[in-house]
Amino acid sequence: MIDRRGMMLLTAAGLAAGPALARQNGDAALKTLLDGLPKVAGAADRLKALAALDPATLSPKARLDYDAVRNATAIEAELVRRFPFGAGAAGPYVVTTRAGAWLKVADAAGKPEAEAALAKRIDAETDQIEHDAAAGVVPPAFLIARLETAIVEPVRKGGLGKDLAASLVWQAEALSSLKPRAGKAAGIRFKDREAYYALALKGQLGAPLAPVEARRRLDETIRALHARADVLLKAQGLTKGGVGERLRALAADERFLYSDDDAGRDRAVADMAPWLAKARARLPLAFANLPGAVNAVSVRRMSPADEAAGRQGYRDLPSADGSKPGAYYLDLKQIRRRPSWSLPAVVHHEVIPGHMLQIPLEEASGAHPYRTRVACPAAMEGWAVYAEHLFWEMGAFDGEPLAEIGGLYWILFRAARARMDLGVHLEGWTPERAMAFLADTQGDPVIFAPFTQEVERAAIAPGVAAGQGMYWLELSRLRRAWGGTLRDFHGKVLDRGTLPLGMI
Repeated sequence: MIDRRGMMLLTAAGLAAGPALARQNGDAALKTLLDGLPKVAGAADRLKALAALDPATLSPKARLDYDAVRNATAIEAELVRRFPFGAGAAGPYVVTTRAGAWLKVADAAGKPEAEAALAKRIDAETDQIEHDAAAGVVPPAFLIARLETAIVEPVRKGGLGKDLAASLVWQAEALSSLKPRAGKAAGIRFKDREAYYALALKGQLGAPLAPVEARRRLDETIRALHARADVLLKAQGLTKGGVGERLRALAADERFLYSDDDAGRDRAVADMAPWLAKARARLPLAFANLPGAVNAVSVRRMSPADEAAGRQGYRDLPSADGSKPGAYYLDLKQIRRRPSWSLPAVVHHEVIPGHMLQIPLEEASGAHPYRTRVACPAAMEGWAVYAEHLFWEMGAFDGEPLAEIGGLYWILFRAARARMDLGVHLEGWTPERAMAFLADTQGDPVIFAPFTQEVERAAIAPGVAAGQGMYWLELSRLRRAWGGTLRDFHGKVLDRGTLPLGMI
């Protein structure tokens, strides 16, 4: 890494040779710095390293990398400074069902040196669990219940050395001892939780947004979506019960279900092809400088092996210029849970103008990969939600009421989990209340997101789901306030690579 003295010498030499060379040297120095920044452990140290580089030596393109990364690092440094516990910006708990050294047991089992090293890591994390608990940072009871069982499962199976087994048992016991203090709520309960949540949400968006404002706008959005869904569902003869109840009834209607065989799966994929063609034709209305990738993507069926394994939908990304084709492989193992009306909107989220437009443009932008990763964590998923809603607003479902219901179902899922995130952490919702809210708002859980999983994710990572939902709504707000064309607005958002909302 370049120290302050080295940076001053580099900058002085560049300025003596002229502004163009200074910018060239500055850009090279920034690239070196960003390449190594992920290896710098603390946010405060990363911020110091960034401060050692003079942004005046950077080209406009490199300055975007610098400003975006510095913004994200400053937010993280503030969160870690004010709330020095848990896993830092990743979440308030050092050990969860998705994080912690205990998840590495299978890799170390039967290898004495690896087991010894892992036991030390587990013991250190147990020490931190107890230290954090003394400050009031206690995981919710439902999460502790899952952890205490999962952590000791390898011990029950046998085959571990006594030290590693003892470390796992100690960690499970340390968590169990916290249950009387855990309470029934699913979210954070420690001192200044509102300030913590606000910083976590700011980190997701790269810009401040008051949680109370996020809650107001999500409530307003859900009411509007439900009002439209009510009209469409009544037109289908579904007049009784709430929107969620009626969406469940429609999802069970045999008229819209595919057969659970090869013919049914092939038909589902074939039904999506016209929607992809219509989406591709609509793109020039909203986007300029389209990459060749948009003409080289398709929706395909998974291999029988992937389907049998229950693999979730995945993308094979095209190259930006389209010379290498790409595809979205649709998850159809539980095809009876994928009614035909639910598939058209998947095209807009997963393919175009969602991820398969966004990711090639990110590649073509030249943004440094570290900027792409940290500048605005909510941007990737938030863009895809914005994209599916954008095409709905542009008339993609006009004259297709069932497809519009499907679009509403997916958007309600995005809005519901964002609102649930706020309810869990700031309103004391229990897991049961959170799951009831999801069911009432969106009907059945989506194929890849059981309600229990969504509540667990929200409990572990405050602000993530809300950040994705609010990126969509903030982008929509910025678009409405934009004085130029739709094409120019989307160019500002996508063509320069991922930026925090505060920089768009």
